[in-house]
Amino acid sequence: MSDLAPLPRYPQPTTLIAKSGVQFLDFGLEPSKLVVKEWRFIDAGQKKGADDLVQFEYDATRGVYEVVENGRRVEKPSNLDIGIKDALVPFIDKWVPVPFFQVRPGRMFKDGPGDWARVRVVDLELRHGEGFRDEHGFRYRVVLAFDTGLLPETEGRAYLAPSAKDVAAGATFMLAPRQADNHWFLRQDWLRQWVDELFRELYPKLTAEQIETDVKRTPEEPMGRYLAFVGLLHESGILPPVKLVGDAERPGRGAIDVDLVLDVGNSRTCGMLIESTGDGPANLNDSYELALRDLTNPERVYAKPFESRMEFAQATFGKNHLSRQGGRTDAFIWPTLARIGPEATRLASRRRGTEGNTGMSSPKRYLWDTDPQRREWLFNNSASGEPAASAANSGPLAQLVNTRGEALHRLPPGDEDDLPVFEPRYSRSSMMTFALCEILLQALAQMNSAAQRGRRAHAEAPRRLRRLVMTVPPGMPLAERQIFKRRAETARDLVWMVLGWKRDDPEAPAPEVFLEWDEASCTQLVYLYTEVARNWGGDARAFFEARSRRRGGDELGLRVASVDIGGGTTDLIINTYTIEGRGTSVTLHPEQNFREGFNKAGDDLLLRVIQQHVLPPIEAGMNAAGVANPDDLLAELLGGDRGGEDVEQRNLRRQFALQIAMPIGIAMLSAAESYAPLDGVASSEARPFASFFDAASQPSNEVIAFINDAAKRRGARDFNLRQITIPVDMVGIDETIQAELKNVLTPLCELIHVHACDALLLTGRPSRLPAIRTLILKLLPLAPDRVITMHDYRAGAWYPFRDPRLRVGDPKTTVAVGAMICALGQSQLSGFAFRSDKLVARSTARYIGKIEGGGRLLREDVYYQDVNLDDPEYILPEDRSIPFRGPMTLGFRQVDLERWPTTRLYALEYASKQHGDRLSRRTPLQIGLRRARPSEKGGVDVENVEIVRIVDATDSPVDRAAVVLRLQTLAHAEGYWLDTGTLKTV
Repeated sequence: MSDLAPLPRYPQPTTLIAKSGVQFLDFGLEPSKLVVKEWRFIDAGQKKGADDLVQFEYDATRGVYEVVENGRRVEKPSNLDIGIKDALVPFIDKWVPVPFFQVRPGRMFKDGPGDWARVRVVDLELRHGEGFRDEHGFRYRVVLAFDTGLLPETEGRAYLAPSAKDVAAGATFMLAPRQADNHWFLRQDWLRQWVDELFRELYPKLTAEQIETDVKRTPEEPMGRYLAFVGLLHESGILPPVKLVGDAERPGRGAIDVDLVLDVGNSRTCGMLIESTGDGPANLNDSYELALRDLTNPERVYAKPFESRMEFAQATFGKNHLSRQGGRTDAFIWPTLARIGPEATRLASRRRGTEGNTGMSSPKRYLWDTDPQRREWLFNNSASGEPAASAANSGPLAQLVNTRGEALHRLPPGDEDDLPVFEPRYSRSSMMTFALCEILLQALAQMNSAAQRGRRAHAEAPRRLRRLVMTVPPGMPLAERQIFKRRAETARDLVWMVLGWKRDDPEAPAPEVFLEWDEASCTQLVYLYTEVARNWGGDARAFFEARSRRRGGDELGLRVASVDIGGGTTDLIINTYTIEGRGTSVTLHPEQNFREGFNKAGDDLLLRVIQQHVLPPIEAGMNAAGVANPDDLLAELLGGDRGGEDVEQRNLRRQFALQIAMPIGIAMLSAAESYAPLDGVASSEARPFASFFDAASQPSNEVIAFINDAAKRRGARDFNLRQITIPVDMVGIDETIQAELKNVLTPLCELIHVHACDALLLTGRPSRLPAIRTLILKLLPLAPDRVITMHDYRAGAWYPFRDPRLRVGDPKTTVAVGAMICALGQSQLSGFAFRSDKLVARSTARYIGKIEGGGRLLREDVYYQDVNLDDPEYILPEDRSIPFRGPMTLGFRQVDLERWPTTRLYALEYASKQHGDRLSRRTPLQIGLRRARPSEKGGVDVENVEIVRIVDATDSPVDRAAVVLRLQTLAHAEGYWLDTGTLKTV
């Protein structure tokens, strides 16, 4: 599988950066190739614990097993023989402490450290089916984890973890497989309990007494198997000695600075890390993809753009309650609350559908919602198999936030909710903080990992995170942009705090958060850098002269438009680039001509495909089975919350969307990416339901029963969702795509045509669909040869995410890579100089008013026009007011055309039902607004708008607290369809 962790060749010894968190080493294992295939013991059976067990040593030269008695090796009969299978079985897919001790000269081991190394062996056949092997031919994967935290040496205290003295002395640590070297370790009560519990878990249906009397061959068999397991790892020869170097918290002058570039999307997120050695001009090959370690299945690492979904889930490294009994209370603590990406998606899809809320599809969609939720958030326990979910309020990070999910250290003075969370009713906006905390922690672990450092220069130098660079959609409202930045700054603070690092240490300051560049402009930088620096040898003037259409005037400029179709927004940016300088020693200067963004994109397209191509075959199957009006039945099941509906039904609806509707819809869109009607490929294919799911993503029985039982109640005879056939109609899907996005792309193409652009770049995952390019060419904003689909653009060997043909491949990656070029292009790239400081975000709110039910902003509903929120001195006209008769939505558009798509911004409503009952007879109320000033600390109403006055129909004043104005950029406050499961909307 492509997501199995790479297997580096680790040096001897392998270095670990001290205080860099939990670090992982990955290995392949094929036990059938071992020379030693059996481990023998004598178990005296005298109830003396580890002292009863004597391990034989194998003499490979003579092929005999011997024990040492009175200093001599003698052959004796054993009474406990353990083969490879028995050595592995109790420990497969479990975290197991291993004796990785400090080694002294002569390969003599010290008694410790005793609790800093754990191993997990994964049988790939159990994961992926019989006969499965990885690309190297291994059946097993071994993940060796180290907790790199340090403990000071204290007289009389056990040696549980390495110390700063060990780091300074360059101490080496190795696996101690022989009983003579690890006997003291085997006596530890916490370890014995750990091994005994793993042994008992092999027989879940037997009592402890039955295991003792009917299963165990000898009393010490569990510990014998453990010693055999450790011996097997040693015989494989795969675990290198290690030593600790440096200091991740205060790395010092020799550290390598690293920038993390993030493009957080509504649907997917892409990240890059850029190292700066300071030895000369920046090298783009010193960048690498952000890779996420799956903490549930740690043999997996995801190094490509990943899903933005997040789930509350605790990362565990085994039986930490037993580890604490051994004296180390903070060993192997992963301090964040949430998992992200493929791991979160898998955890969410494995829910039975009867639990409460455990996560969401995209925190970015809910930046506006700062209110606490009515119900508690719960940990997703699908990986542990626990029957009951627990509240998501435990762990180090939870001690630093309140009930709303706001960081305690950033609360404004006087905030009453200033205690650590007890009842986790975190706001949906705070989900972005939790997601970014996990991303930051993963990035810190990756950049200091042995595998990553080993591929770069200065392999033993610690890495320091210098800057977090984040991109934003061109059309994101200023208020949301400020919240986004605040969430990133809060996440940075919280990560530093849970790691025990000082945020204001002048020797090792926390990273700066930089959030200025828009996603569409970043894509343009990939195009410009490739053409100017790579294809034209740095001669920007020659490239411009070849491609510019010369719009009048003497100045040579290149005007580039980008349309970025993401998961949640479709964005346009038009920039004109000019050249300053002579010859090839020039600097490119950008000037923004126009920017726009609409809240309709790839996830809306997916919903439409589900509605028109996934649900109808299910309805047809129900109808054939005797269900009258199956469309009404699915509307009842999948049409949103209803009065009297219980929580379980709502959760099952969400799980139907996640486990069934989405995978089928995504499969259809993936097939549509390769649809070419002129190639003679079949335009329609009937596929069985099961063909849309692999072994690991089968829908749960509870979700299948949710549909089957409902059909049965409506009179269905032998209806089974698993037995239906679903047509994949390429022609119909192509038509659906064009129809869904036509209203968005048409006005954008008008703008591109009016601005006489020299090139149009299409990016975002949906841009891979041939239907998108077809629609663009129908609208013909410029000549077809000037329309560039970025997934097929040949960037070259420099591009970090290139496909085998040296093309971009996944257009999502262009934003992060372009942001990297922006970060380096101002002064650090050879052959390419760019004034990224001129890429200034500007507001697109020019006409503000009431949005009517169809989503339009009519001229008579425009209350403020020619608005200029980019000017900090701009004041909303005091003589204007909003007529208020009941709850309403305020939004804006940029162009003075009623047909122009609008963007939602605020919800204006009564503060309570009581206020509405009392004031409805005094309407219309006249509400005046003014710009709010940024709060000094912690608040979320940054550069926002607030109510300044209210009068009723008789011009009598009304208490301003009677009506609330709150940010809301999503059409439905209850949530997006990916979170609510609402699939039937009409």
